[in-house]
Amino acid sequence: MPVLRILSWNILHGGGSRVEQVIAAISEATPDIVVLQEFRHGRHGQMITQALSAAGLEEIYAPATDNARQNTLVVASRYPMQCEIFPDNAVRPARAVSAAVEVSAAFSFNILALHLPQKQAQIPYFTSMLELPRTWLAGHSLLLGDLNCGIPFEDSETKTFYATHLFQQLLHLGWRDAWRKRHPDAREFSWVSTRKQNGFRYDHALVSPLADEIIKSVSYNHVVREKKLSDHSSLHLVLEW
Repeated sequence: MPVLRILSWNILHGGGSRVEQVIAAISEATPDIVVLQEFRHGRHGQMITQALSAAGLEEIYAPATDNARQNTLVVASRYPMQCEIFPDNAVRPARAVSAAVEVSAAFSFNILALHLPQKQAQIPYFTSMLELPRTWLAGHSLLLGDLNCGIPFEDSETKTFYATHLFQQLLHLGWRDAWRKRHPDAREFSWVSTRKQNGFRYDHALVSPLADEIIKSVSYNHVVREKKLSDHSSLHLVLEW
């Protein structure tokens, strides 16, 4: 059976030695698709994209920013893909990227790579996700990344999420929380406050029903956060069909 490994990670900007460790952690996961948030252009960003290309993920899309201090996203793939900033009228720098990935003549899928802003600034992105074409939900599709949102006391230890009602609307529409479906009673946190030490599951994979059927596993790697390679755990999905 064909197998596809997807990695999503908010890598958090940092110095050269830490970037080398981030690259090593990505390589260890042997991904076929990589979605990185808080990517910055510049020397360290070039180190990351060069390493991705050398690992066979030669299809790379990283929206331009006004300067190397601004965060954006990277989507990298072993397979041909077409990418664009999402939504069309989004403010820059980009916080979301739509990618159509063609694995083979018989199988293709959509990824919406996300790094949502905080609080009210999330609303236009959630609204646009709720208005995605029906073909997204009817096909093999993933909404993937750092959503900075979730369901209080299920995905957090406090009631602090701003747009939970919109997150839940996506679920009611038919999108499935891939990790929660497989771990209905578990609590894992992909980000932990350094000040209060309370945890949040900010990083999500919301998937269409057809995509959910071919997910073999979904998990978090907390070691990369505990080793301070980032303040986020990485999210890993394995698809098999």
